[in-house]
Amino acid sequence: MRMNYGVLLVVASVALSGCAVSSAPMGMKADEFVSYTCATGRSFKARFNVDTKSVRVRALHSAVELQPVAEGKFAADEYTLDTTTAGGATLMYQGKPEAAQCKV
Repeated sequence: MRMNYGVLLVVASVALSGCAVSSAPMGMKADEFVSYTCATGRSFKARFNVDTKSVRVRALHSAVELQPVAEGKFAADEYTLDTTTAGGATLMYQGKPEAAQCKV
C-alpha cells in the first residue's frame, strides 16, 4: 500500500490551521507593549507579534517569548498566559498564578 504524502501534508496543514491564532489577544496591540494591571496587585507588559503570533511578556523577574498553544493561550519556559479567562488574563509561572484577573 502506497501513501500519498502530498495528501497527508494537506490534511495535516488543515488540521493545524484550526489552532492558529488569528488576531491579537485580549487588550494587546500588534507589535506594541501594553500594561496589564491585575487584581492580585501585580502587573506585567505584553506585546503580540503579528508575524510569529507569539506574545512577549515582561514580568516581575524576567521576560519571555510565549508561543501560541491554543486560541488565546501561550506558553514557554515554564510560563503560561491565558487571555480567555472571564475575569481577565492570567499569567502562570511553574503552574502557579503569578498574576490573575489582569486587564489593560
